[in-house]
Amino acid sequence: MNQPFPERPDLLRAHCQRFSRLGWALFAQMAAMLAVQLGAGLLLPLLAPSWRTSPLFLWCLSVGSAYGAGVPAFCLVLRGTPGAADKPVRPCTPRDFLRWLVITLGVVYAANLVTLMLTHLIGQLRGAPVVNPVDSLNGYPVILNLLLGCVIAPLAEEYLFRGLLLDRLRPYGDRFAILASALCFGLFHGTLNQLLYAVGVGMLLAYVTLYTGRLRYTMLLHALLNFTSVGLVPLLDLWGQTGEALLDLLVLGSMVVGLPLFRSEFRRTPPDPGSVSLSTGWKWRLFFENPGMLFFCILSVLLICFNLG
Repeated sequence: MNQPFPERPDLLRAHCQRFSRLGWALFAQMAAMLAVQLGAGLLLPLLAPSWRTSPLFLWCLSVGSAYGAGVPAFCLVLRGTPGAADKPVRPCTPRDFLRWLVITLGVVYAANLVTLMLTHLIGQLRGAPVVNPVDSLNGYPVILNLLLGCVIAPLAEEYLFRGLLLDRLRPYGDRFAILASALCFGLFHGTLNQLLYAVGVGMLLAYVTLYTGRLRYTMLLHALLNFTSVGLVPLLDLWGQTGEALLDLLVLGSMVVGLPLFRSEFRRTPPDPGSVSLSTGWKWRLFFENPGMLFFCILSVLLICFNLG
């Protein structure tokens, strides 16, 4: 039976409550992060005004609020929510990993290209350029950016989104779980500049997790992806025109090779339909029509609008 309503409205309520719990966990992560940042913004002028210009303190505040406060809040709300019972495990060959890395880079650069055009259009319409919040990382020491981008963020975000969240979406089928977790991953970043590529990368990383049954591969992919922006690009900048040419080659090559592979990658293995007998329409309706997910989406959109500058 694909559509239990109205014969079994109790089942629909149960699924709605499950999705709402996931939404509240995402909302709690973002709310805890913003609460710490707001509290620091109010107290710093009174207690330590000089810290407002300290790169080390601002980095610690950014990391501590997002991961030190946000991650525990997410886990606390999600505690006790059951996940999928079985996790298929498949080997990951070096060829597989290299293909996934090329796809990831291609998706990021293509999405960034679209985002640049979109933000340029928004800037033209409102008469002021759109500021990319990610540019603030340039004010931090390289070693701190490497620590955040290649260690802290991959470990924490893969655990949250491909570990906890994806696992609780798997009963609704692989396709739904991949796309739903990727949408949440994109909104989690809270910026228009990161939204599109985070959704695309989130889809691939979710697929890799379901394909291999292991988080270590997505953590490594995530770390290498971040390394290209916080480690490789600054290094190539030091090489002048040669570095620019190498970067252009990386961007163009990864898009030409990676995007066709991205389209075909999801056809390699048949998706698991899941154990929940709901139509696709009902899955998405229940996923969005609940208080937790609604509040998370509203807060994410507000943060995206605020970060447009």
